[in-house]
Amino acid sequence: MTAKDEEDKLPRSAALETEQRTRELRRRESYLAEAQRLSHTGSFGWKVSTGEIFWSAETFRIFQYEPTMTPTVERALERVHPDDLSRVKRLIEQVSRTGEDFDVQCRLLMPDGSVKHVHVVGHALGDEAGGLEFAGAVMDITAAKKTEENLRQREAELRQLIDVVPQFIFVLGPNGERLDANKVLLDYHGPGVTVDVFRDPTTLAKYFHPDDREHFLRARKLGLARGQYFELEGRQLGYDGRHRWFMFRYSPLRDDDGRIIRWYGTATDLDDHKRVEDALRRSEAYLAEAQRLSRTGSFVWSVSRGDYVYWSAELHRIFRHDPAHGLPSVESAFNRVHPEDRPRIVDTRQRAIRTQTDQEVEMRLVFPGEDLRYMLVTYRPVVDESGDVVELLGTTMDITAAKRAEEALRQARADLAHVNRVTTVGELTASLAHEVNQPIAAAVANANACLRFLARDTPDLEEACTAAEEIVKDGTRAAEIISRIHLLFKKGTPHREPVDVNDVIREMTVLLRGELMRYAILVRTELAEDLPAIMGDRVQMQQVIMNLIVNGIDAMRDVDDVRELAIASRRAENEHVALCVSDTGVGLPAKQADRIFNAFFTTKPHGTGMGLSISRSIVEAHGGRLWAADNSPRGASFHLMLPVRLDTDA
Repeated sequence: MTAKDEEDKLPRSAALETEQRTRELRRRESYLAEAQRLSHTGSFGWKVSTGEIFWSAETFRIFQYEPTMTPTVERALERVHPDDLSRVKRLIEQVSRTGEDFDVQCRLLMPDGSVKHVHVVGHALGDEAGGLEFAGAVMDITAAKKTEENLRQREAELRQLIDVVPQFIFVLGPNGERLDANKVLLDYHGPGVTVDVFRDPTTLAKYFHPDDREHFLRARKLGLARGQYFELEGRQLGYDGRHRWFMFRYSPLRDDDGRIIRWYGTATDLDDHKRVEDALRRSEAYLAEAQRLSRTGSFVWSVSRGDYVYWSAELHRIFRHDPAHGLPSVESAFNRVHPEDRPRIVDTRQRAIRTQTDQEVEMRLVFPGEDLRYMLVTYRPVVDESGDVVELLGTTMDITAAKRAEEALRQARADLAHVNRVTTVGELTASLAHEVNQPIAAAVANANACLRFLARDTPDLEEACTAAEEIVKDGTRAAEIISRIHLLFKKGTPHREPVDVNDVIREMTVLLRGELMRYAILVRTELAEDLPAIMGDRVQMQQVIMNLIVNGIDAMRDVDDVRELAIASRRAENEHVALCVSDTGVGLPAKQADRIFNAFFTTKPHGTGMGLSISRSIVEAHGGRLWAADNSPRGASFHLMLPVRLDTDA
């Protein structure tokens, strides 16, 4: 190779190396530009002394200027929102004078009228000539601002919703320290009770009834230490100076590591329920005392089972049977009956079933080492819808004293004829029965309407049975609502399980039967027999259907025409269950039908406007839809469409 060749080779190698470096710089620049585009972050440089400004491609996009435009401070200020313009100008003048770093957020008003939120940061540098220069970044934070605003709005709406829920809701720290409470709870304790007062640990004990305080606080501490859901009952002091019973429910919230970070709780007012329980206990005590005083026990005998299904406490005493051993069998009860009287008992019972009429018979009880005791047994048949006798209601009255008086009278009047003796015994027995029935009628009338039927001259046992069954049913139903809202209100947590919607409809119509009868509303149900169960929360489904039925009742209560509530269910397409609740009431509000599902919208004078809103939220949380439509010629219909299985269940 010649010297000339060596000379030609050196420039070509340098040029190739320069070209490679240029390509590398361009590739890195493209990476940087793409990163800025993806992060919505542009960069800029600004020489204050010359006014020269550099913008990256993303900065041009943020300000919506063409890249051919020469950026200046004035052109940038043209995009600043008028409400922020004076503030931004003052900042520019200040940093131009002081050379301070700056950090500012403002809005840009774009040519199409839209608004952007930007975050601009700048760092002061010195250029080669000793002048002031800034390097910085422009970040488009519009999406973050919208998210932040939506979160604030949702939080405000949620807080407003919680505050109108008619149940106490509170939040505790991991160790039980009180953090927050809804307005209903604070208002219960008094107008001056704020969240800060609620948080004060010294106020916790004073709100509890003195008789409950020590036990409640000890049980609360133990429940929090165990770290599992628990319930407590206790009396709380209200601003009116009265203590009311509440059921407190505590549910922990854990982080990903299983540590408790919050306790969420509700308090349900049980005071009225407690009063009902006390009244029922008093009624039962009055009934038991009345039976004891009159020496009259009661029982229920099942025709299909051929055995007893109920014995009163007094009947246990009459037969000297320990109630702790449960109900006696017919055979064990017959062991107490005199052998000569047993066939008559069986015959009388069968005659009551066969003739479907009241029957009575006397019998003698035998106790070892004691005299015979005489009983008057009455039977009243209970007939079902098909006309068959399903049960016998009965009473057993101890008439030993009457029998002994009768015997003494017979001995004193031995010279009377047999007919007179029989007549006298009959009159005496009737008189004694009448006298003992008087205190029974008075006591039972005050205790329970059920037993008034038993105190009549001719006891109406069928009506008494019906009333007694209704009392049992009503007592059972009372025990079941009060025990979400515990949820809701839940806001533990909802429990997904297979729910038979037809069963829920039947439960609610029974629960609301009193209201339906009060306003003379006819209920017509058309429930599909092949309806599949849905996956959902049973209590929430009860709440939705109850709300719709109550709305229908309210819509028809003042209607003079026919009042009919129709509830229908059917299997729908795509594995859905369809429900419809319709009424013949006043219909949907004119020109406001689209607002009835909005929170706080109501046409009722004392309504909260939350029933339909919460119902739609529950239905949508179950993956379904809830909507309303007018009926023809009058009334409204509410339609539900619920999936048999949620996607999250898969």
